[in-house]
Order: sequence, then C-alpha cells, then structure tokens
Amino acid sequence: MSKLSRLIEQVEMAQTLLSLQMEREQLRMKVEHLTNLLSVYQKVSLAETKSQVKNACSHISSTNDENLIHLRTNIL
Repeated sequence: MSKLSRLIEQVEMAQTLLSLQMEREQLRMKVEHLTNLLSVYQKVSLAETKSQVKNACSHISSTNDENLIHLRTNIL
C-alpha cells in the first residue's frame, strides 16, 4: 500500500469519525429537547391534578380575565 493510499484511507476514517460524532451530538440534543418537553408536560399535568389550571391556554386566559376584573374595579 502506498503512502498516498494510506493517507487517503486515514482522511476517510477521520471524516467517518467526525460524521459519527456529529450524529451522536444531534441525537443527544434531540433527547435533551424531548426530556425538557416531557418535564413541562408532567408539570402541567401535576398542576391540572391539583386543579390549579385546566390546561395551559385556560390558565393564561383566566389570568387575563382576573386582570380585567381588577382594572374594571379600580376604574369604577
């Protein structure tokens, strides 16, 4: 095997290793993202079981309604 062919083989191996490292990092980031989503889902579910919120949207709208009621009371 000539030096040139060994060098080409080493470069191809390095390229393969870099590609695998990039794929592994992308998978790690996806797992981290999904873990964060699961954590948020569990927190919302816990809040729902404690009757703190019905769901994320209704909690926001009910907070806005409370603020409007306070504004109306203060104006009157």
